[in-house]
Amino acid sequence: TMDRSEFSLIMALAILLFQTGCATLTKSHTQSVTVTTDPPGALCVLQREGKTIAAVNPTPGTVSVEKDKDPIHVECAKHGYLDSVGELSSEFEAMTFGNIIFGGLIGVGVDAVSGAMHEYPPLVTITLIPGEFASVAERDTFFDQMVLALREESEKVRQRILKSCQDDLCDRQLKKVEEAERIKLKEIEGKRDSARIVSEKGGEHEQAK
Repeated sequence: TMDRSEFSLIMALAILLFQTGCATLTKSHTQSVTVTTDPPGALCVLQREGKTIAAVNPTPGTVSVEKDKDPIHVECAKHGYLDSVGELSSEFEAMTFGNIIFGGLIGVGVDAVSGAMHEYPPLVTITLIPGEFASVAERDTFFDQMVLALREESEKVRQRILKSCQDDLCDRQLKKVEEAERIKLKEIEGKRDSARIVSEKGGEHEQAK
């Protein structure tokens, strides 16, 4: 038979193990999202279901948001640049290309096939588009770099999927990457076509394509 001191020790250890087990099973309902812009110094507002849940002013900055199934809409503004609007999704379906945001790229911070649900990418990097360019060459250099960055990011996502996805999911995920890349390339080219080129002819601003 156990004496009273031995019984007390066993109970204390059992309680400690139980508490430790609970701690490992409990996950936080909030997470941090770091918002950066290129260039820095922008105001970025995060909204979910039409309500503002956080703001960073100026970028870069980190905010705490509640994990949720609904996407977070991000809008960034900076004087001299076009407003950039995009979306952060916590769902796996969009996670493979939740890293792409209109006007820029969101760093992939969550494994696309980890199965993590209702968790947003922890890092958002948005490239701001200048409101005007000094020449067609300057415009094309800027947008060519955006296209290159998009293609590089797409390839990273493809490689991540190929390394860790299950056989029955690979094709579906790769198709989503291909479709998302096509859509974003079209958006970038649309911005290129509508970009304003500054000319000093007659002291007036002209738009060239």
